[in-house]
Amino acid sequence: MASSSSKPNGETDSGDSLKRQGSLRRVLPPKTYGDSMLSMSAKMIERPHQSVSQANIYKQAYNQYFQEYSIISEYNMLVKHSLPGLYVMPSASSALLWFGVLFLRKGIYQGGVFRFNLHIPENFPDCSCPRVIFESQIFHPSINASTNEMQVSHAFPEWRKDVNRLWHLLEHVYRSFYSIDIKDPANPEAAHLYVSDMEMFVERVKESVELSQARLYDPPPSDDPYYLKFDRFDEKIHGSAKEMITLKKVEENSSVNTGLSWVQFGSLEPFSKPIT
Repeated sequence: MASSSSKPNGETDSGDSLKRQGSLRRVLPPKTYGDSMLSMSAKMIERPHQSVSQANIYKQAYNQYFQEYSIISEYNMLVKHSLPGLYVMPSASSALLWFGVLFLRKGIYQGGVFRFNLHIPENFPDCSCPRVIFESQIFHPSINASTNEMQVSHAFPEWRKDVNRLWHLLEHVYRSFYSIDIKDPANPEAAHLYVSDMEMFVERVKESVELSQARLYDPPPSDDPYYLKFDRFDEKIHGSAKEMITLKKVEENSSVNTGLSWVQFGSLEPFSKPIT
C-alpha cells in the first residue's frame, strides 16, 4: 500500500488532512492545525463557544479516521477468510474503491476470469449496500446486461454495520456463480434460458467466459498502481519463479512417507506379516 506524503517534523498540510485518503495504512497525523490529538479532543468537549465551522472540521477529520480504520478491519477480515479464486486490492487513490478479479475453476462458468470493482459508499459503514460492477459483460441472471452491476438486494436488502461485512458481500458474489439464483433477476433473459433452455444458457455463458479470457491482457482502464493486471508469460522474466515453484512441489511429493501395511499377502489381519 502506498502511504500518504508528509512534511518534515511530522507536520501535515492542512488541506491534505481532509482529502480522500489514498491508502489503508494512513493514520491521523500527530498534529492537526498545530494541535495535538489530545488537545483537539479537549477543545471539542470543553469549548462550546468555538465556531461551528471549526467544530465541523474536527468532526470531519475524526469521521474520516474512523471510517478508514473500519475499512482496514474489513479488508483484514477478507484476507483472513481467503475465498478461493478471489483476489482484491484497494485502490491507491481511494479506500472506497476496491479492484477485484474472480477466477472460476469449476461449474458452468469454469475458466472465467472476471474483473470487478467494489464501490463503497462515502458514508460507510452507515450506508446502503456497496455495489459490485463487473468490467466485462457476463451472461448471468443476477448481472444487469446494460450496467454489468450484480444485483445483491435480495441477499442484502439493507446494510447493517453491526451484522454485514464486506467479505460477506464478496462471498455472495463468489457463490453466485456456483449456485445460481433466478429470483427477481437483473437479467430476465438469462433467468428464462436457465429454466427453459439450459443448452442455450451454457452457450451464452461460454461466450462470456471466452470474452473474459480474451480481455485478460488488455491495457488497464485505470492508471492506479494497485489495479490488478496480468502479463503474458515470459521465460526470461518468469522462468526462474516457475522453476522454483515446480521444484518445491516435487520436493514436497518426494518427502511424503507412505508407510508400511504389515499385512501378509492374502490376509486381512493387521500386523500379520512377519517381521524379518
